[in-house]
Amino acid sequence: MPEAKKLGWNTIRVIGAARALSILGDEFAIFALLLREKHHGGGAISIAVILATGHLPMMLLAPVAGTVADRVPVRRLAPVVGIAQGLFAALLAFNSSLGVSLVLLALIGAGQAFTAPAWLATLPEIVGKDALPRALSLMQALYSLAWLAGPGLAGLMVSNFGYATPMFINSLTFIVLAIVPFFLALPFHARDRGPRQRGDIWIGARVIRREPVIRATTFLLFTLTLTLNAFNVAALFFALDDLHATPFIFGLSASAFSGGALVAALVNERRDVKEIRIPFNIIVGALMLAGGVMLLGLSWHWAVLFPTSALAGVGSSTVTAYGHGFIVKHAPDQSRARVVSFVQALFAGATLVALAFAGFIIPIIGARSSILLSGATSLVALAVFAPGLSRSVTKNATEETPSTLYTKDVSHEETE
Repeated sequence: MPEAKKLGWNTIRVIGAARALSILGDEFAIFALLLREKHHGGGAISIAVILATGHLPMMLLAPVAGTVADRVPVRRLAPVVGIAQGLFAALLAFNSSLGVSLVLLALIGAGQAFTAPAWLATLPEIVGKDALPRALSLMQALYSLAWLAGPGLAGLMVSNFGYATPMFINSLTFIVLAIVPFFLALPFHARDRGPRQRGDIWIGARVIRREPVIRATTFLLFTLTLTLNAFNVAALFFALDDLHATPFIFGLSASAFSGGALVAALVNERRDVKEIRIPFNIIVGALMLAGGVMLLGLSWHWAVLFPTSALAGVGSSTVTAYGHGFIVKHAPDQSRARVVSFVQALFAGATLVALAFAGFIIPIIGARSSILLSGATSLVALAVFAPGLSRSVTKNATEETPSTLYTKDVSHEETE
């Protein structure tokens, strides 16, 4: 293996491990925060608001965050933001009011709005665009380990050390993530070093609208996010109330989802998929995800939760690796972070809408019907948007030569 290529993959492994450690810290902190709020008398609305708060900055800050991520190298941006997030995470440990906690969560989420697109947009500069699905699968495997271990370790930690310790540990993981860039071979220069122009912050939205491959992929993933996130809310009530599972069994079913995602990530990391076959992999992953949710809704016993959750996890990991990798691969180099930032904003908005809808519809039609509706709607959305994704790739391959496919940029177009 060439030294440069080997160094790039080692860099991906370190980034993935550091971010997985941060995810584990987030699991600790959110678990402790939810339990502390419930202990202080908080109801379902308080819990829902806590879960939703982190998504808002991803939506509201998308134009600015993506622009900053394109104009500031991640090796300079991540340390500053990570240290600030570590400070805010430490302040969460103090027994503050819900309002103060929400402000701190929003500030931590604001940091994520800047660093998430910065890291993702930098991956092609580390391992190349063709290796993106494999790189994302490798990172997804590390994240899945954190999701697998997080809930159980968080429960043990809260039981033995109280609410504050998990939050301080979360703070330390942000500091680790802030230090890591100093030891990695990361790009020294920003992607966009041209003069600022009016309307630059909206380039990401224009690329999504005008680039057929990115538009089709984003629409498909957006609809899946919108239709399937309601399932996450309904699954808890379905498992405990309808199937009479214990909280421990429900936790194991969540681990089965993460386990399926881990297996899929490990398999996909070893597959070298050609450009023309990526839409097929996205569609198959979406079918497994939606099918797993549908089959879960048809469960007659809690034991069926394990294979259906694992199937959904396999699909989720596959869609994430190939879908997000496809978007990043086709984004113009100079505006890649702005494209990623707007895509993440759309997904965050879809998540919030789905959570709100789930809270409204579950009491009316029940948890099982809500899960079946979620799965059925996602299958319909897949039938509607999947053909467009396949056509966009075929059209792109015939109309553009490989030398121009990834160099076009709309970052300096005239804006109104």
